[in-house]
Amino acid sequence: MTVESEESLLSAGTDSSAEKKADSIDSRPVTCCHPNHWPYLITLLFLTCYVELICYYCCDSPGGLEDTIIKVMGIDTTQYNLLFLVTTWPNIVISVIGGVIADRILGPRSSFMVMTLLLLLGQLVWSVGSFLNYFWVVLFGRFIIGIAATLSPAICTMFFISWFGKEYLTLAVSTGGTAARLGAAAALALPQFIYQQLYYFTDPLYRLGATVLVGAGLVLTGLMATIVVVLMDKYREKVLQKKKMEMSKIECSDLKQFDGLFWLATSITLYYSLVNAFTGIGQVFYIQKYGLSLEEASIANSFVFSATMLATPIMGCIVNATGHHILWTMVAVSSGLLVHVVLLFSNPGLHYMPYVTSILYSVSYTIMTPAYWGIPGLIVEGNQIATAYGIIGSSFNLFWGLLSIISGFIIDKNGYFVLEAMYSLLSFLVLMISVLVLMVDFVSVRSVVNAPGTWNCLHKINEKD
Repeated sequence: MTVESEESLLSAGTDSSAEKKADSIDSRPVTCCHPNHWPYLITLLFLTCYVELICYYCCDSPGGLEDTIIKVMGIDTTQYNLLFLVTTWPNIVISVIGGVIADRILGPRSSFMVMTLLLLLGQLVWSVGSFLNYFWVVLFGRFIIGIAATLSPAICTMFFISWFGKEYLTLAVSTGGTAARLGAAAALALPQFIYQQLYYFTDPLYRLGATVLVGAGLVLTGLMATIVVVLMDKYREKVLQKKKMEMSKIECSDLKQFDGLFWLATSITLYYSLVNAFTGIGQVFYIQKYGLSLEEASIANSFVFSATMLATPIMGCIVNATGHHILWTMVAVSSGLLVHVVLLFSNPGLHYMPYVTSILYSVSYTIMTPAYWGIPGLIVEGNQIATAYGIIGSSFNLFWGLLSIISGFIIDKNGYFVLEAMYSLLSFLVLMISVLVLMVDFVSVRSVVNAPGTWNCLHKINEKD
């Protein structure tokens, strides 16, 4: 027998044993507890979204304690605004660095654990600063919280890609977006209620510190959920014998790996900055132009986000099934553009107009969240997800920070008419960028952002059968 024949017999034996091993794995009964079954994946999704909810609650909770923080800590409005600025401006850079570290060094599980621990540390530091009435300590705690909140979408998306693949990424991301909105809404409603219930603390500073400490208690429950997610994901990797994502060293040339389509898509985040900047001044705008009361203006302004909580997952199912993400994005941006044009030219005597435009803006935002937020995940490779969404987060913080400053300057110097004219032009710019993304995708070898969804793919498979 020749050496070649011996090697062929050995390779055949190895292949047959590998096939038997694979057959034995495939023949395992798939129960509801199987790591690749929907109940297991839905549990992972629910726990991850719970952590994201708590993250946004901690990040936005000063909004529910504005008057209390100013009075108890003896600060002015400018100092109060620093509580949000320290979570925005530094993360223009930190978001990208954190995304690269998550991709190249830590991986999703370790990054998720570090993110939750940072959130807990920041909340504890904020609480200590409130107890001692050291505002600089409070700002340092808010800075740490901002790092965790900025990295949250990127790290969660890493898990969503691993669990659901790109086929169901849109549905998972829209569910995460709903959790973030719920957390932000709870941050505006619960902290003041908690503060009032802690009336047995006679010292207002102790009362404020205890209120913040309740948030730290919520983060502890999130830490438990994080540990469960990490263990379940590790068990899933072991059972399915999935290869662990290979890490590579960090190089400055990593950003060159993102093509022009990704950078164009990143520019569309200007839409989110427009929405947040507008809602920041929307209440006063409605009062001054349309003569609404403070309560009426607050209700109208809240419609932009409140209606998206329940509708976003439904819209996520629709976008996931139909596909064509960039077309849905263009519909959302066009609706936002219509809102600003109507607010620009509408009669000040129309008291119902703020409610109509806010509802329309809510529809636009509801479509935009599942349509756009999954696009970066469709463009980039799996080992670049956190870096990509880190860049998205940095762009959002940069645009939002600049718009907040420019908007305030225009209101003081030129008034709301010029401001709405600028918002209309910027919305039109985002729409043109979306059209350009569509054109680039058309001339590409393989359609990515305008590809059909899961329903279309299943329909084609059934036709072939």
